[in-house]
Amino acid sequence: MKWTTHQAMALMASFAAGFPLAGMAAAWFGSVAPDMLDQHAARRAFFRQKKFNQVHRRSSHWFGWWLAIWAWSLTGQLGPLPDALVGGFGFGALTHVLLDMCTTHGVPLLPFLKKRFSLRLCSTGSFGEYALLVMCALVFWIMEKPELLHFNVPLY
Repeated sequence: MKWTTHQAMALMASFAAGFPLAGMAAAWFGSVAPDMLDQHAARRAFFRQKKFNQVHRRSSHWFGWWLAIWAWSLTGQLGPLPDALVGGFGFGALTHVLLDMCTTHGVPLLPFLKKRFSLRLCSTGSFGEYALLVMCALVFWIMEKPELLHFNVPLY
């Protein structure tokens, strides 16, 4: 998925989940964290793109790390603002992994295995990616405004 899709989805999902503003900002940043980690890992290589292709969607794209970070924030041990920031970051990264799971390349089942899981709903940058984004936006919008599902049509 494109970064803009990841960021838009993280913002919509964190808003629909009731995150505070700081948590939504952290979710926006966390939504691209898995790819940023992969880029950082490839930064020192002579052939950066080749190295990036080797490390992309491996350990950084395993949902378990991000789920653990989000769950840690739910314990309330850090305080309100740090919990919102850590929770938002983990939640945003988790949305990243879930979106990449929808692509044809998928994400790893376990952190250091090459075997991947994919729902094969779309390819990165395709019409399907944007259609998925629009459908999710509609779902989140309806979640925020459930009265839209109630039609006041008189039945004569």
